[in-house]
Amino acid sequence: MKKTALLLFLTVLSACITLGCSSGSKKHIIVREKSELNTDSYRQTSGTPDTLAGQLQVPEKNLYSGQYIDDPFQLICSAEVIVPETDQVPVFKVGQKPFNQTWIDQVTDVFFGNHPVYDYEKYNQPTREWISEKLRQLRSYQAEGNLDPYGYIASAQAAGYENPESFYNLQSEIQRWEQIYEASPETVEKVEVIPGFGPDAPDNCFYREPSAAESSSAETASSDDPFFGIVEMDGGIFLYKLKRSGSFHMDIGIVRGDTEISDKKWSESSWFQPYWLQDSSDAPKGNLPSREAVEKLAGITPAQAAAMTDQYMEKLGLSDFTPKRIELSLSSRYNTDPIGLGSEEYLDYQDAAYQIIYTRDLRGFPITPDNSNGGVLEYTDDSGSAWGYEKVEFYVNQEGLQKASIQNLYEIQKPMIDNVELMSFSDITEIFWKIMPVRFQNNTDKININRITLGYMKIYDPGLSSTTGLLVPVWDFFGTREIYDPDTGEPYAMAYPTTSFLTINAADGTVINRNYGY
Repeated sequence: MKKTALLLFLTVLSACITLGCSSGSKKHIIVREKSELNTDSYRQTSGTPDTLAGQLQVPEKNLYSGQYIDDPFQLICSAEVIVPETDQVPVFKVGQKPFNQTWIDQVTDVFFGNHPVYDYEKYNQPTREWISEKLRQLRSYQAEGNLDPYGYIASAQAAGYENPESFYNLQSEIQRWEQIYEASPETVEKVEVIPGFGPDAPDNCFYREPSAAESSSAETASSDDPFFGIVEMDGGIFLYKLKRSGSFHMDIGIVRGDTEISDKKWSESSWFQPYWLQDSSDAPKGNLPSREAVEKLAGITPAQAAAMTDQYMEKLGLSDFTPKRIELSLSSRYNTDPIGLGSEEYLDYQDAAYQIIYTRDLRGFPITPDNSNGGVLEYTDDSGSAWGYEKVEFYVNQEGLQKASIQNLYEIQKPMIDNVELMSFSDITEIFWKIMPVRFQNNTDKININRITLGYMKIYDPGLSSTTGLLVPVWDFFGTREIYDPDTGEPYAMAYPTTSFLTINAADGTVINRNYGY
């Protein structure tokens, strides 16, 4: 009990510092450079023949409940407890997978095969043929006396702006396109490039010089960072992005574009998971489509979606990843909202797909998927650096791949601890009930915890290089937040299936801030 009490004191103190509970001013923290990862708080255990859930004394049937009611904050817990089926939990040292040309070539081949990659800027230049049609249309509007063909002025009037006419001038628009016409190519310029980074890139992210044969048929990519390319494939136009900056040592994006709404030949729509799709209701919410309509639009089953993305993962050599979440998603764009009003009436829901989130499994123990990208710097000195979390996700539907994202891949190194001793589940939940009211002390909503998971997350020491870290076991608490509509006064639940309300280190009981990564 003395150990538990001490842990609770230190944990609450740590949480208050992290969450800004102190009334004093924030101080500038100088982080001193260290030479080795600290594993002093992790102890080796021999384990027992019992399952991990049995070792940790997880409640029978893996169900846990409780409540904290203290106006205005209400915390209700009626949760499934998910524990990996293993009896050993190592603590791994991890580094960054090199973002080099070998890996770039492999990714390019897996997603695009022999399809050429074109220079993004040149491909997207409007052609004279396209501009001529644009001018013909604009001049016809002018001849009809329709000076607001896209509703820009009407939108500004509806929003109450004093000078709505300033948002659009048809004559100026015609003159603008006449000037663009003079500098535009006759046809689409499809200039082949080799995906990669320029010669001035760091050693871990270098550019491959093309062969003589390649040089004769393709221009090389510029040394600018990031790289953007365009690929025509499967009846669509895809953006191919390679980027590294800040906390993202690796950022690979592949997105099927919308070719109908922009002056460019490629334009991206936004994908999101509407909250109502998390429940079982088929009823549409407001102007949004029903679950049944979204499923029909996606055109495939979750199992078919996973089978499709599993093939990509196999070819990429990411065999230790498995799909952890499969969610229905919608793509949207602002249809007639030229001045950024942001009202839902301007949203055009054009397509649906399944989002599939992958994480690693290491010796039967998974990395827990979470929305946080990590890599946020706290109050460090100016030399501070950070490293975001490994993330792999896809969006697919009946037409195939819609989007793929690969970020910050880890390089798994040796275990620092072969089998770490974990705190009992009751000790973890005691910390949970102490910390949640502190963390949400000014919260006026009701939080319902419906899922508690044990899995890995990467942490790092801000005093060390951000390129190394530890995979440690953590408990995460997921659920919903009940929010009151300010207009109606009625509550509605917002689901957060991949946003942890609280993360607790399963070995030493410390509270971890997922945004910071420690």
